[in-house]
Amino acid sequence: MAGLTSGKSSNGVGAPRRLKVDDVVRPAVERSLGRLPRLVGRAFQVAWRAARRPLLALVALQLVAGAGLGAQLLVGRQLLAELLARGGGAAPPTFRSVLPELVALGIINAAMLLANLARGDQQRLVGELVSRHSAGQVLATAGAVELIAFEHPDFADRLHRAYLNALTRPVQVANGLISVVGGVFALAGIAVALVVLQPLFLVLAFVAYVPAWLASNRSIRLLHDFAVQQTERDRRRNYLFGLLSRRQEAAELRSYGLLRFLGDRHDRLYDERIATLRSVIRRRLRIGLAGQLLTSLLTTAAVATLVFMVTTGGVTVASAGAAATAAVLLAARLSSLMGGVTALYEAALFLEDFTEFVDVMPASTPAEPSRPLGRFSTLVVDGVTFTYPSRAEPSLRDVSMEIHAGEVVALVGENGSGKTTLAKLLAGLYAPDAGSVRWNGVEVNRCDAESIRDATAVVFQDFLRYYMTARDNIGLGRHECSGDVAGIEAAARAAGAQDFLAALPDGYETALGPEFMGGTDLSVGQWQRVALARSIFRDRPFVILDEPSAALDPRAERALFDSMRRFFAGRAVVLISHRFGSVRSADRIYVLRGGHVVEHGSHDQLIEADGLYAELFRLQRSNLLRDADLA
Repeated sequence: MAGLTSGKSSNGVGAPRRLKVDDVVRPAVERSLGRLPRLVGRAFQVAWRAARRPLLALVALQLVAGAGLGAQLLVGRQLLAELLARGGGAAPPTFRSVLPELVALGIINAAMLLANLARGDQQRLVGELVSRHSAGQVLATAGAVELIAFEHPDFADRLHRAYLNALTRPVQVANGLISVVGGVFALAGIAVALVVLQPLFLVLAFVAYVPAWLASNRSIRLLHDFAVQQTERDRRRNYLFGLLSRRQEAAELRSYGLLRFLGDRHDRLYDERIATLRSVIRRRLRIGLAGQLLTSLLTTAAVATLVFMVTTGGVTVASAGAAATAAVLLAARLSSLMGGVTALYEAALFLEDFTEFVDVMPASTPAEPSRPLGRFSTLVVDGVTFTYPSRAEPSLRDVSMEIHAGEVVALVGENGSGKTTLAKLLAGLYAPDAGSVRWNGVEVNRCDAESIRDATAVVFQDFLRYYMTARDNIGLGRHECSGDVAGIEAAARAAGAQDFLAALPDGYETALGPEFMGGTDLSVGQWQRVALARSIFRDRPFVILDEPSAALDPRAERALFDSMRRFFAGRAVVLISHRFGSVRSADRIYVLRGGHVVEHGSHDQLIEADGLYAELFRLQRSNLLRDADLA
């Protein structure tokens, strides 16, 4: 189950390593320029795993483009030297004499054009492949982490940043990496030409861009820090946007006149974000101006050096012309390279939110086989205590209970008494802070989490409504058998859903819900019957029903509970209900108050004990009689 320990148990049996909250909620790491090589390496690793062949093709295309630039410069210098050598008092140049250089330039240009044309499509393909790979890793990690992590605000922040960055940053990293590779190859070609022409000018040109590079990286860190600081505020704003834009909340917000009130809250959060962003932009502008000013001064000094060398005879006119052309190309490529590195560094910083999140996945690999469950016979809860991360007080305190195969066990109590929390522990979704949960006499931290969940069928109070076909909605209970049409229809009949599902426009192939075109929505009670049918189709030995009849009318509820033993014959059933009349036939009833089990027994035993159960039962019965009289 989620939250299992990662070491060996006391009897030497290896426990499956599930991701703990501490694995994915960690202190922030200082982001500095010194981390760039590691970040770039990590970015390349992500791109390499996702799109190896297209990435290699891109590198080859960039190599062709970069080599072409250097070749253009050297052939251009040769062409210029040929023209100048035949000028003056010498014989004038002829077209035939420079034809080899012209042909060479034409071939080089054609190769570079083809490389650039193919590069765009390959770059788009790499971006898509990297995005798919990264989003899948985030979903895999979120699915592996223990459920209790979703109760932790820090985890929600990290998941939010990881998912957003998985959708956008890997593409930016891939593009930045490709741009950097192309820039490096292009610079290499120009550098080779400049080494031949004048090495000193190459050094001066590179030095000129150091201030702009340093300023750019400082600006990037400011932007990343801003994004991290805004995470919780952005989640709040996105939550309000969802409230104001979703169908489910639309009626109540209009009934209470909350549209403007909540809209103003949403706008205030946005205004706070923009105000902070303005401050960051002003700081980035000051840093950028300082860096660009220094770079401009150093670039001017480099050009002045070249002019001085020409006027003093340090270089020939042909070499000077080629060097001037190289200077223009070098400045453009250095600027492009700096932009690519800057984009790569920015994306890599944000990508680190993604990589830190998904890199904890190896911790979920089991070191040794876990204990098999075997056929379900008993489940024993012994002295269990559990506390949510966001609460100071435990939601469950020293809870003990037993469930045997073939029994119907009920959990009752007032709101907030811990019933649903206890159900999630029984289902292997939460791990207790103290005490133990034993399946067939084996502690769950020595069992495989998936085998526990595979043996369980749950209908939660806040069950999901899948906007898929009616057949899919039931078939998802046992998705590997979703083609079992007869089994799906039998489950629907058992849950009382057969009549209204068969009457849909396309029967069981009708799309449910209003989310997509052609979908048919159901009433709350009908959706609840579909969820119940899903649990019946799952056909597992341990069943948890959390308020399975909350949306049903009294007649339907009575029919459901009267037939429950037939639906789940031979299975252990845990039934949670606020309606005490529905649990009278349970084999054993556990009454919770404030996270404690205050009494347990059969209905008759609890009525005779005249405790909390008897009090609540009589109160509820009197309310029902009063309502009947009023009706």
